[in-house]
Amino acid sequence: MNGYRQHEEITLFLKQVCREIKAKDVHKEVRAELESHLQELIEEKLRTGVDLNTAVKESIAQMGMPAVIGQQFHLAHRPRFNWGLLVIIVVLMAVGLVAIFSAQTASYRQNLTSIGLKQIVYLGIGSSLMLLIGFSNYRKLARYAWWLYMGTIALLSYVILFGIKVNGATGYVHWYYFQVNIPALSPYLLLIAIAGIWSTLPTVVANESSAQAFLRKSWINVGIVWLPGLLIIATHSIDNFTLFFIGCLTMLLVLRKKRSILAAHCSLLAAFVGYIFSSQSYIVQRLLAFTHPNEDPQGMNYVLTQSKLAIQSAGWWGHGFGAPLRGLPELQSEMMFPFLIYCFGWGAGIVLVIMVALFVQQTVSVSRKVSDPYGKTIVSGLLTVFVAQFMWNMLMSIGLAPYSSFHLPFISYSGSLVVFQFAAIGLMLSVYRRKDLRAWQVT
Repeated sequence: MNGYRQHEEITLFLKQVCREIKAKDVHKEVRAELESHLQELIEEKLRTGVDLNTAVKESIAQMGMPAVIGQQFHLAHRPRFNWGLLVIIVVLMAVGLVAIFSAQTASYRQNLTSIGLKQIVYLGIGSSLMLLIGFSNYRKLARYAWWLYMGTIALLSYVILFGIKVNGATGYVHWYYFQVNIPALSPYLLLIAIAGIWSTLPTVVANESSAQAFLRKSWINVGIVWLPGLLIIATHSIDNFTLFFIGCLTMLLVLRKKRSILAAHCSLLAAFVGYIFSSQSYIVQRLLAFTHPNEDPQGMNYVLTQSKLAIQSAGWWGHGFGAPLRGLPELQSEMMFPFLIYCFGWGAGIVLVIMVALFVQQTVSVSRKVSDPYGKTIVSGLLTVFVAQFMWNMLMSIGLAPYSSFHLPFISYSGSLVVFQFAAIGLMLSVYRRKDLRAWQVT
């Protein structure tokens, strides 16, 4: 096509086709495909002995009306918004607001008297950010993957040295009127960064020895996970380390990395778990307390005991909005699920489980429909983080998982973290919206 590309009629034809395609990102691919198809037609006609101008005109006429072709491309490549996922998020947000105001009414603690208003502010900021990101091009993030990764490493290092300690965990920083939990934020940032690093084609280094190649690949595939992982552990946040690690394992499976890489991660994880069980007796006792629910109801199993009592006493209709529940601590955060059931009944709990199942179904559908490795990896990693929090929080409330600091995303009061959760959903929406913006195969 090189000899024909500058032909005036071909240029005009391609311009008329692309004029109908609103998604400018695919113009280059469409042009390339049409030029290739035109080249075949023109060369075929030239072999019959016709001149170039005639061959070009006949080939363009054989292709069809440029406006019709452009409209067909537009229908195939137009961005599509995932309204189903957005509706589910809005419903969860509404349930969360009702639950937060109910917790505020029921609470006897002075520091919870304004959590409803704060939650409205966070939800407003978060939903605006979600829509902004949802209508943007997520692929542009890939070029900043290493910057995002190093920035998160710097934040974790900073809070280890200078962070504010809250409830025994180091990692909080104050930013104007906001208190940001960096370890809780880091799984989202790191998974987005590592998705960009892993889904990019590996760099070929000239004159690299086998030892150097091994070290470089070991760092890319293993080291970039365990460096921030150890920093998260250093902030005494095993829960966030768990989220980050299982998110990385999910991305490795999605990208179909070698089994040796998975084995290396699992071996390091086994070594870490072995260290915890051999040297951190209190943590082990706390983690395994749920396996003996009838032991120490006023100590290790106090929260579990109170959670079960709240759920059992709820009945189908609950005790009503703002029903006081002094025995259950952290009812606005970790214990929001049993408190929601306590106020609004078992039916409310069942509805919430169904909504979570629909959320998982929608996000899994997004991942399956996306062909771009970067987009598929982002959605899969973030989905794992959300599912782990939903499932763990619900299961620990009924004694089927260890007690942890996991909240119900979009429902529990989690401070400024909810803003970044909405940003993560916006990224998923952006991936879905651009899933059809890929090269078109002309037939």
